[in-house]
Amino acid sequence: MRDQDKGILHEIISRGDGFGHRQHVELAWRYLAVHATPAEASDAMADAIRAVAAAHGQPAKYHETITRAWARCVAVHRQRWPAETFPQFIGRNPRLLDSQLLAHFYSPDRLKAPEARLEWVAPDRRPLPALAQ
Repeated sequence: MRDQDKGILHEIISRGDGFGHRQHVELAWRYLAVHATPAEASDAMADAIRAVAAAHGQPAKYHETITRAWARCVAVHRQRWPAETFPQFIGRNPRLLDSQLLAHFYSPDRLKAPEARLEWVAPDRRPLPALAQ
């Protein structure tokens, strides 16, 4: 993990608000700002969340499909409705705070499948929104 990525992760965690859904969305938003491509930001986000889970003795809590799907959703919203700060971004995109948003794309069974936790699994309800090229 790059030092810059560690700094962002540490800043978010050190606020003392936990590392819940809002913090995951902010992590994605901030990594998208400092990485050259959404794919690089998604990889960095996956590494960071794995590290947090392992540091808390819960490495099995990491979920590959959920992490990468959320990274994609944040990237798409960031492209379509940019903002200079995370609070502005969330003000423009409040639906991203709905942790159930992925249910539009994935059935519960698909996300609960063991393979979805370990590797990327494509949505079974509808495709994730596309990034602009």
